[in-house]
Amino acid sequence: MTGFSPSHISGVIGRRSINSVLYVVDIVVFIVEAMRGWHRRGGFFNRAGRHSVVSQIIFSGVDAMMTITILSIAVGVSVTAQFIFLLQPFATEGEITNVLTQVVALELGSLLTAIIVTGRSSTAIAVDLGNMTLNQEVEGLELLGVDVNNFFVSPRLLAVAFSQLVLAIYFSTMALVVGITVAALIDNTAHFKYLFALVDAFEPIELVAFLIKNLLFGLIIGATACFHGLRVGVSRTEVPQETQRAIVSGLTLIFLMDGLFALMMR
Repeated sequence: MTGFSPSHISGVIGRRSINSVLYVVDIVVFIVEAMRGWHRRGGFFNRAGRHSVVSQIIFSGVDAMMTITILSIAVGVSVTAQFIFLLQPFATEGEITNVLTQVVALELGSLLTAIIVTGRSSTAIAVDLGNMTLNQEVEGLELLGVDVNNFFVSPRLLAVAFSQLVLAIYFSTMALVVGITVAALIDNTAHFKYLFALVDAFEPIELVAFLIKNLLFGLIIGATACFHGLRVGVSRTEVPQETQRAIVSGLTLIFLMDGLFALMMR
């Protein structure tokens, strides 16, 4: 008789659960070790480290502005404006403002920005480090006494975290402003009142949570990309495989983290 017994299925689920927990532990340790070593060696006050951070910010943040702008405008028109149109007949101004802040600004802004940054930066970082590892460039630098974490990992973690935060703020602002403006021009100019209502709609604790969440998102994106890029061995086929794992793992951890923040903020 063939088939999977309940004990076999539970064993598979148990092993995968344990492996998932161990993977998260590895990522956390990877981040802590990278940041501790970078701080100990001068960090941002080191010229090489500062240059690496700025270069990565330009790629992860500045170069992504056009994509983020287009997507935020699309969300403003298709989500923010539609919320106003649908809720206006039966919801109060405070209720509509609360929906816009909670859904568009604090949730969609963070998640969609993280997806864009993952697609751009995580892929590039994983491929870059993977090829360097494959060509033994990383090993060569280690033989010369160069700390790989300080030179490659830590600057990327900080740069991606900073870029994620700034882009999320920009995305949320654009999505709200564009959506409210479109709703006001198409339906009723009185909708411009939501622009002023939004200024006082955010609670301090929500802004702090937004700040922390996006910094963690950025660290996750950068860490999974570096972690998997440095795991490439001797085969060229490992580069796309590890890149794919970096993207999938990063997005999975981001959605789990977002869910945890949503539960804590209730």
